[in-house]
Amino acid sequence: MAMSEKETEGEKTFAELFEAHPETPRRKFSPGDNVSGTVVKISKDTIFVDLGGKSEGFVDTQEFVDKEGTILVKEGQKIDLKVASLKDGIHLSKGMKVQGTEALEMLRDAQRNQIPVEGRVSGVKKGGLDIDISGIRAFCPLSQIDIQFCDKPEEHVGKKHLFRIIEYKERGRNIVVSRRALLQEEQEKKMNEVLASLQPGLELEGKITRVADFGVFVDLGGIEGMVHVSEISHARVNRPSEVLKQGQTVKVKVIKVETDKADRKRIALSIKALEPDSWEKGLGFQEGEILSGKVSRLADFGAFVEVAPGVDGLVHISEISHDRISHPGAVLHEGDVVEVLVREIDHEKRRVSLSIKDAAIKKRMVEEGEKSGKARLEVGQILQGIVDNIKPYGLFIRLPQLGMDVRGLLPTEELADPKGDVKKKFPKGKEIQVEIVSIDQEGRIRLSEKSMVDREDREDYEKFLKKEEKTGNLGTLGDILKDIKI
Repeated sequence: MAMSEKETEGEKTFAELFEAHPETPRRKFSPGDNVSGTVVKISKDTIFVDLGGKSEGFVDTQEFVDKEGTILVKEGQKIDLKVASLKDGIHLSKGMKVQGTEALEMLRDAQRNQIPVEGRVSGVKKGGLDIDISGIRAFCPLSQIDIQFCDKPEEHVGKKHLFRIIEYKERGRNIVVSRRALLQEEQEKKMNEVLASLQPGLELEGKITRVADFGVFVDLGGIEGMVHVSEISHARVNRPSEVLKQGQTVKVKVIKVETDKADRKRIALSIKALEPDSWEKGLGFQEGEILSGKVSRLADFGAFVEVAPGVDGLVHISEISHDRISHPGAVLHEGDVVEVLVREIDHEKRRVSLSIKDAAIKKRMVEEGEKSGKARLEVGQILQGIVDNIKPYGLFIRLPQLGMDVRGLLPTEELADPKGDVKKKFPKGKEIQVEIVSIDQEGRIRLSEKSMVDREDREDYEKFLKKEEKTGNLGTLGDILKDIKI
């Protein structure tokens, strides 16, 4: 019975099937070419690979066998290889692993075509290591075994690596190889892949390779970027080594990618950009509080004090001391720890106004209040206050003896002497004695300075009357008035 065309095609060999498609051009290969193909047949010693274009190559099965003897590929699987030799067909290899009588010839081809070969480190000798490449001895200088300096070459003994033959002399009796060359090529490949994807805003993970005084270098996978000391943390960092160490894994954000004059890529990274700052998390303090901070910077107009990680408040030169000073450096130095009172917080502009002299005043008042017992919030109470804010209608006075955040209003008409420039007479931070004259339903406190003067006048007059009653002589109107305070 005659076989159908389809059945007949099923009996054709692999080569015959290729010949059945004359429109497919035959591809040309050279030793060292990188090729991809499909596994079409696996035997005990050889794996046959379809390279396309009517071309078939073969690779030793041992290159795809694990320690247990299991073959790691299967028919139909795509694999990447290199052309090792064109003698007796297209001989392929994962890493140009040579063996048998063809070894020297293949090594020479590998050297000419820059094809990697597999070798085992058999020992250590002066200046380098002995390498066994399928029974042929080669030498790897110590500087060529790794990218970094190798201070423990004995750790490589017994290990298998891929090498590049950099010298082939005396018909194979003098062979010098390098592993470093391949590692550098792999590193450059990864670097180009990383560079292609790098752009500002990208978040990555890398390992710190070096710590310097100005920042740290981070390996991003074949290419290094730098985190400047100012980009390590929102908190002030004087030396990177205080918070980071070599070998540590960190998460970074790309903030800039530039090309220098030598056409090298410079990558600026940030660690703190991935963390919320103190303004976003919450400062942890409010106006009226006394804080301890470190002087971070001095300027002609004042001193900056760090009161939270990454938050520097300004102490104006007029708020440093009660005495007049020409420059903040006359009484302060960078690194000094000082106590400051938070006068104002501007969340929109992210500014904090501080006072050193107000902190001293408030602290003294609180201590005096604690010694004499905390003052009561009641009408008629006379307290020592601090001018906190000035408005057209009056002054807001802080009352530390009642609490850290208690304030009252001293209307302009309640001043003992409302005439003149109120701002000049009552600058912020000035101490003033006031009396509580009313407390409304919402707890707002109304203060008065005039009421105390009036009370003193009444008390002086009453004392005078009692004195005259005892003597029985009230005297003239002039006598009465001369002792009264105006």
